[in-house]
Amino acid sequence: MPDASVRHVHQNKMREFVASSRSVNVIFEGEEEFGDVESTPLVEDSFCQEIKSITSSDLSATQRNELETMLKEFEPLFSRPVQPVAIGEHVIELLPNVTRQKPHSYSVPMSYRREVDRQVKELLDLGLIEPSNADVTYPIVCVAKKDASIRMCIDYRALNAVTKVPNYPMKDTQELIFTAGMAQWLSCLDLLKGYYQIKMHDENRVLTAFSAHNGVYQWKVMPFGLSGASGTFQKIMNNVLRSHSSYAQAYIDDIIVYSKTWDEHLIHLRNVLQELENAGFSVKLRKCTFAAKELQFLGHKIGGGKHAPDEEKIAAIKRLERPKTKKDVRSVLGLMGFYRSYIPNYAEFATPLTELTKGKKSGDVKWGKREEESFCGLKKALCEATALNAPDFGKPFEIHADASDYAVGCCLTQKDEKGNYRPIAFVSQKFNKTQRNWATIEKEAYAILFGFKKFDKWLHGTTVEIVTDHNPLKYLIEKAPKSPKLTRWALALQRWSYKITHRPGILNQDADALSRLQTK
Repeated sequence: MPDASVRHVHQNKMREFVASSRSVNVIFEGEEEFGDVESTPLVEDSFCQEIKSITSSDLSATQRNELETMLKEFEPLFSRPVQPVAIGEHVIELLPNVTRQKPHSYSVPMSYRREVDRQVKELLDLGLIEPSNADVTYPIVCVAKKDASIRMCIDYRALNAVTKVPNYPMKDTQELIFTAGMAQWLSCLDLLKGYYQIKMHDENRVLTAFSAHNGVYQWKVMPFGLSGASGTFQKIMNNVLRSHSSYAQAYIDDIIVYSKTWDEHLIHLRNVLQELENAGFSVKLRKCTFAAKELQFLGHKIGGGKHAPDEEKIAAIKRLERPKTKKDVRSVLGLMGFYRSYIPNYAEFATPLTELTKGKKSGDVKWGKREEESFCGLKKALCEATALNAPDFGKPFEIHADASDYAVGCCLTQKDEKGNYRPIAFVSQKFNKTQRNWATIEKEAYAILFGFKKFDKWLHGTTVEIVTDHNPLKYLIEKAPKSPKLTRWALALQRWSYKITHRPGILNQDADALSRLQTK
């Protein structure tokens, strides 16, 4: 049996086992809270003739002409379709003593089959997939778009559950932000469907097999949704840019080029583009930024000798509304106290608020100048501490997520050498009318997806511990859900490597306060 159990039947009743089909094979695009699901690529004209629209406004007419002339020399780099490069490959290592189980298949609706046929043919023509004889396959899921078209993606959750994820070291972002921030000229390049430009190890292709109504296929390139893929990509890009490391670095598929002078920047940019051209990469011109004085990179605004944290890191703290009840005050103190090691004179700051929580009587609190100064002082101190803390990619991350009736709140944090939590970033969002009607378990699930999307720039290539106070959520995320909405969320989470830890609400107070007091 599929669950490894044994059933005895008479031989006359024996027949080939066929996994039953599930109905959840179509999910819908449009509602932003449903999350981004990586899907198979569509052929697109990635070379935009209007280079002017993507070059910086910081340029003089002469500089703009010099840059445009150089970029046109590399038109093939910006216009070629996705193709695997000859540098490096992705290897899947299964956990020891594990037998892969075939997941439930999803039946593709008749109305979508012609489009699935077209997309499969496109992938075959591009040389990205090939027919397969695999015994274990993974189901496709169709993402229905507003214009009635679909995107095809693959549910690799069962494969990821038995895959060993190598912990490839990521860049020291603090050093990179400081070095690039000292530059006067900056460019950022974005690879076109970067994962599809990396080959799959020949012997591992069969592990990626997926089933459609018209056959079974396997990937010749690294598909989206595999755990460990971002580490492979980072390793390859480090090798590609090794000889240019004094002025160019990559973080996954984002490449930054930084220079002190204009003439140097043209040389550096040309060298990097030539290296990518030699390797056979494709670059998406529309997502590139060329020759800027300042730009956003890894949560910081850098350039011109400066580097400042992205305001988004602390916006959720600044939006915290004044607590009105004892319960609200305790939530604020829970948040601030969680990071007390990074707030100077915490006890002195917090005393006026602590006094409000005394006594058994519940209800509204009396708020005055002293309490206002305490509240504002704690918010300011926590914002300043967060601004100074750059993520350390040598240490594990934790996302503390929580949802109330009205909002979600998430904290990205790491432990320092003493075991104290360092605040990295805070995010929150109010629920709209529809979201407020969701079941509690759906709100808690959305809080996790929301946190991953907001903290995405820091989390690729690492295993993240998700801390939540909603115990059933572990089952919801790790098992195949039965609704299109939850299926979409689970598929969106495939791009990250994570584990889920339950922590009772009383111990998850940093995220709790963000979800309860976000009303502005």
